[in-house]
Amino acid sequence: MLWKLPNGDQAIYVKLINLITTGIEKGELLPGDRLPVERDLAKKLKINRSTIQRAFSELVSRGILIRKLGSGTWINSGKWGVLTQGINWKRYMTTSRLGDPENFTTRLRKLQKQPDVINLSYSSISIPDLPLTFPSMTVNDLIVQENADAISGTIDLKQQLIMQLEPFLKQEISLSQILITSGAQQAFYLITQGLLSYGDAIAVESPSYFYQLSLFQAAGIRVFGVPLKEDGSLELAVLQQLYYKHHLRFLFVNPTGQNPTTCSMSLMERKKLVECCRQLNLPIVEDDSLGLSNAITKQRVSPLKRLDPSNVLYVGSLSSLSGTGTRIGWLIAPPAIVERLAEIRQQMESGISVLSQSVATQLLQQPQLSRLVQAQLHNLEKQKKHLLKALEPLVMQKVVSYKLPTYGSNIWLQLNVGRKVTSADYNLFLDHKLLVLPDFLFGVQSNHVRLSFTHISAANELELEKRFKSVMDEFV
Repeated sequence: MLWKLPNGDQAIYVKLINLITTGIEKGELLPGDRLPVERDLAKKLKINRSTIQRAFSELVSRGILIRKLGSGTWINSGKWGVLTQGINWKRYMTTSRLGDPENFTTRLRKLQKQPDVINLSYSSISIPDLPLTFPSMTVNDLIVQENADAISGTIDLKQQLIMQLEPFLKQEISLSQILITSGAQQAFYLITQGLLSYGDAIAVESPSYFYQLSLFQAAGIRVFGVPLKEDGSLELAVLQQLYYKHHLRFLFVNPTGQNPTTCSMSLMERKKLVECCRQLNLPIVEDDSLGLSNAITKQRVSPLKRLDPSNVLYVGSLSSLSGTGTRIGWLIAPPAIVERLAEIRQQMESGISVLSQSVATQLLQQPQLSRLVQAQLHNLEKQKKHLLKALEPLVMQKVVSYKLPTYGSNIWLQLNVGRKVTSADYNLFLDHKLLVLPDFLFGVQSNHVRLSFTHISAANELELEKRFKSVMDEFV
C-alpha cells in the first residue's frame, strides 16, 4: 500500500478516508490487515495525528475499520456494523463484504452439482407424499381469484395457521394479523423495506445465520452481534450497550434450535430477554422456523411471542414440514404493520402465488398431519444417528466435539485442532468433497462447522467417516 494522499481540494481527513477505502477496493488493503500506528502514519503523510484519528474514527463508525484495545486499528474482516456508502457494484460483489473472504460459498455451490459429494451444507426435509386436489379452472379464473384474495394472503391458509398456532402461542390471532410471505426471508426483507431506514442499526445473535443475509446490507442496515452463550442465552449487558451506543431499532433472534449452534434458550432466559427488551423499548423479530412443527407435535416450547405478544414480530415457515420448495412463510404482527408491508410488496409486484398457498392449505388440512410430522422427526433421528456414528471415532480421539441438538437437523461441530482455524483452512473440506458450512459464514471464527444431517444414510456413513478423518488428519 502506497501511503500518499490524493490531490484535490477536499479536507485532509477526507483524503485519508478516500485513500483507505480505495486501497480496500483495489485489494491493496485486505480484510484483517493492520493499519500503521497513528504516530508513524502522521509522520509519513506529514499531517497532524488528530487528523489521522478523525479519519480512523469515521471509518470505525462505518464499520470499515475496527479498533482492538492494545493492538491497533485493523481492516474489518467481517461485516459487523458495516454501513454501505451507496451502491458500488464492484465493492458490493467482493466476497469479504458478504462475509466470505475465501470465496468458499461459490466453490461449494459448484461442488453441489457433482454426484460424488457428501452434502452436509443444507437441510432438505422430505415433502410428504400426499394426494392434493385442485379445482378445474382457466387462466382467467386464476387471475380473478388472485385479484379477489387479500394482498396479505389467502383467507383459507390464514385460517389453517390460526388453528395450529393459536394454542401454541396461547393468544388469539386475527386474519388481519397475518401476512403470508414467500418464505421467511421475504418477511425479513419486507421488515427492512417498511420498518427500517438507511443507516438504522439492528442486533442479531453472534454467531447467526442472519449474518449471512445480504439483504440487510443491501438496504443500508448496520448489523451488530450480541454474543450467544453456550446455553443459548444472549449477553444482555452487551445488548444494552449496543442499544445505547448505536440506537438499535430491532433485535432479530432465533431462540429455538438456533441456527447454526442448535441451542435453545431456556424459559428463564427467554423471560429475561423479553423483560430487557421491554425496558429498552426494543422490538423483537423472532424467527421460529421450527414453530409450526413444534405446534403440531405439541412440544413444550414457549416462543417469545407467547411471552410478549405486543413487542414481538413472529416469523414462521412451512420449511420444517415440507422443505424449502414450497416457499411459504408468515409474519404475525399488528394489523397496521401487516397492511403496510403487504402494500409495499404489492408495489414491488412481488406477490405470492395462489397455487403455492393452496398447496400449503391442503397440507395443513390433512387429518393425519400430526402422524406425518412424527414420522418425519423419527426419520431425522435415524439420519442423525448415521452422522454421529460416522463422527464417533474422531469424538473418541477428542479431535471433534459437539452437543446434541434438541431441535432441528443440524449439529454445530467443534474442531479441536489446537490452533486457530483460518477461513482458507476450511477449503480442506471442499477438497475432499465434503460440503459443510464454516463458522466465519455466521460471523465468528471459533473452530466450528455446521453439519446438516438430512442427506446422511447408512449407505454413505462409512464414506463420510473416511473423508472426515482425512480432513482432520490434514488439519492436525
